[in-house]
Amino acid sequence: MPRAQTMTVRTWLLATVVSFALAAPARAASSKDEDAIKARVADFIALFSKGDVKGMLPFWTDDAMLVNPVGMSGKGPAEIEKIFTSDAAFFKDSKMEMKVVEYRPIGKDAAWIEIEHSVSGGHSPDGKAMPPMTFHVPALMVKKGKTWLIAEARPYAYLPPPAGAKPVAVAPAAAAASKK
Repeated sequence: MPRAQTMTVRTWLLATVVSFALAAPARAASSKDEDAIKARVADFIALFSKGDVKGMLPFWTDDAMLVNPVGMSGKGPAEIEKIFTSDAAFFKDSKMEMKVVEYRPIGKDAAWIEIEHSVSGGHSPDGKAMPPMTFHVPALMVKKGKTWLIAEARPYAYLPPPAGAKPVAVAPAAAAASKK
């Protein structure tokens, strides 16, 4: 192999090794942050399941935004508290679970996550049992000091397909959730 080609191959190999070496700490930090966010989500759903609205408020930034599945929106702790107080009536005595199905770091102090939130045993305002529901919750998380907080969340439920429609593709969130 000519000398110029040998140098090119060596340079490429060195660049590859350095790239992997530099990426390893970033992956480790992402994994640590992802684990911290999953722990925060677990703590949050434990409080939500108990109907502890006041306990849920410190999980949000001071300027956080929440839009619930029926379109009620609130910015900041006081408005978010009103939404959760209203929602708590539907979810009283229900069984709820939240699972982070997607995690995407954005720099070192922010992450975009997708949560799958399942609820069973809920009741409508007239007291009738509601069917089990699954909500998808895209959320922006930000790190303040060492604590991850919710800056924005917009839970929604997938609509059923129109009558007679044939599925074309699996929804990305559903595909990711089924792989975990």
